[in-house]
Amino acid sequence: MSRTAHLLRHRGHAHGSGHDQHDNSAFEGPDAARRYARMTWLMRPLYNRIAADIAAGTPHGARVLDIGTGPGQLLVALARRRPDLSLTGVDVSAGMIDVAAARLGDRADAVVGDAGDLPFPDDSFDLVVTSFSLHHWPDVPAAAAEIVRVLRPDGHLGVYDFHRGPFDDLTRALEAQPGLAGRTVRRGRMPGHLPLHLFDRLVC
Repeated sequence: MSRTAHLLRHRGHAHGSGHDQHDNSAFEGPDAARRYARMTWLMRPLYNRIAADIAAGTPHGARVLDIGTGPGQLLVALARRRPDLSLTGVDVSAGMIDVAAARLGDRADAVVGDAGDLPFPDDSFDLVVTSFSLHHWPDVPAAAAEIVRVLRPDGHLGVYDFHRGPFDDLTRALEAQPGLAGRTVRRGRMPGHLPLHLFDRLVC
């Protein structure tokens, strides 16, 4: 299969799981997506820190899914560090996916899809990651169920977001998943030397 980015219109869903309808107009269209891409470019040191954390613990050749990839900033940073990884980004905004596809080229696949209804088969990925997307999810339990579904049995999850994000909701939702029975969900400060406790990491 070609590594060229694919654009998939996922059943015309708005942000959510088919029952929570949210306005995505701020993120749609090429101009809005490019403005957001410039903002994430300014955050490169933070994304580089996250990419370094992910790269350090990911096996060779792993398949990685980035939920809420936006314009693909995290995947760009990962591709530089780990060209052996098979990278896929998913975002509810078609405008963001257009920008991500242009930036990533054949280094990653980029698809339109929803965290609560991911357009991938069961057991597709060795690692699911998300950065600064969790606080946008309208249905955290639905997203947790989808993450567990697309993860391989020995796969892992890494979530990076603002300290005040809904980490407790995600922890409860993950711990309720039969597919994670016996696994520990751990939350702590995002690795790196940051002066303030602004960002957390959850791993499972």
